[in-house]
Amino acid sequence: MLLTPHKEPLKFTTYGDYETHYSKFHTNRCLECRKNFPSHHLLGLHIEEFHDPLVVIKRDNGEHTYSCFVEGCERKCMTHQKRRMHMIDKHMYPKNFFFAITKDGIDGRRSLLTENGHHRRRSSTATTQSKEPRRRDSLKGQVETQTDKTPKKPSQQKTRHRSKQHPRKATRR
Repeated sequence: MLLTPHKEPLKFTTYGDYETHYSKFHTNRCLECRKNFPSHHLLGLHIEEFHDPLVVIKRDNGEHTYSCFVEGCERKCMTHQKRRMHMIDKHMYPKNFFFAITKDGIDGRRSLLTENGHHRRRSSTATTQSKEPRRRDSLKGQVETQTDKTPKKPSQQKTRHRSKQHPRKATRR
């Protein structure tokens, strides 16, 4: 396997330093896209998720194909977002962990934690501020329609709990 040279020549004071560098930056590299991964396990997940055509077919058929990052955990999820929630809830991963590691690898990263605590395009304050007025407006509209005395069709009424039996059938005993 040919490895691209570093931008700057690297000097190592000991052979141990060289071995540490080599194992960290050159052993778990994808041969297809050249991305580097911190472990053989994560490299395998990357290959499954991004280069295996059979996994694409399984995903298209609705199978759970996103494996947990924790070695030994057999959990597979339907989406990468559900995998993220599994890892936070079950394995106590921090919410600001770089969960896109199987997609992007670790090249150029100094940490597996994201800077702002999340990896999203918009800031969380912008999304919460924009949602507040909409919620109030929608609640306001519901209150106005509820005070209006026009009866609603059953399909327009919202029910919180549905019983397993139809109400009429339950009363005819």
